[in-house]
Amino acid sequence: MSNSSIKPDGGIIEVKDDNDNWRIVLVSEAKCQGKDIENIKNGELVGTNKDQDLMAAGNAIERSHKNISEIANFMLSESHFPYLLFLEGSNFLTETISIERPDGRVVILENNSGTLNRLDRLTSANYGMPLNTNLCENKFVKPKNKTIMLQATSIYTQGNGEEWDKTEMFNIMLDISKSSLKVLGSDIFNQITQAK
Repeated sequence: MSNSSIKPDGGIIEVKDDNDNWRIVLVSEAKCQGKDIENIKNGELVGTNKDQDLMAAGNAIERSHKNISEIANFMLSESHFPYLLFLEGSNFLTETISIERPDGRVVILENNSGTLNRLDRLTSANYGMPLNTNLCENKFVKPKNKTIMLQATSIYTQGNGEEWDKTEMFNIMLDISKSSLKVLGSDIFNQITQAK
């Protein structure tokens, strides 16, 4: 489509290499989905009849897959994939938590509830590798007589559904960027060595 585009909300950072080619060092997105913790703490009931503690999770997060796939296609010739996805909200819990309502009643949010949790909608973008881990350097797997390159998204999520600390986000983005530059430096060094 002539009017379609990819625009991850955290933007794309590039550097120009020694051969005057622009190379991506960081692509970032932050997605928030699920206000159950906030609603419970505020004593709000949800649902059509306003009689539920928890709202069934939506699927807005799945739009991230388009951006991830498009950037992966663009970076097929690279040895790194600096796509970073920050998740926050009750739909991305990594542990079961208890939240107390103003009336004293405790509501349990199960991290393995298919109704609430949407992490499984995104872990295909990191091939089920660990969350909260820098996966910027591409992995190579060798099933039988083939070699397959995996471009894994680095997915970071708050286990308790709290908001991200901006300094912590910055440090993670810096770490991914440094990994990108390290890989790019190795690529340029290898090109120079092969040219000699």
